[in-house]
Amino acid sequence: MKVISFIEDDALIKKILKHLGLWETRNHDPPQLDIEHTPTIETELTYDYTYSQLPPIDYWTQ
Repeated sequence: MKVISFIEDDALIKKILKHLGLWETRNHDPPQLDIEHTPTIETELTYDYTYSQLPPIDYWTQ
């Protein structure tokens, strides 16, 4: 698929968007926050050394 032309005429763009029902924008408030189902965020960072990519200490002492 490739672009074959651009529509640059403002009046034509408005006519097309009105026909598709996309010209009028309807703003609305964001949905209410559901505190009950909001996940808690763990603030303490931890690191699991069991899956480390570092070789064992013995590798470095050889």
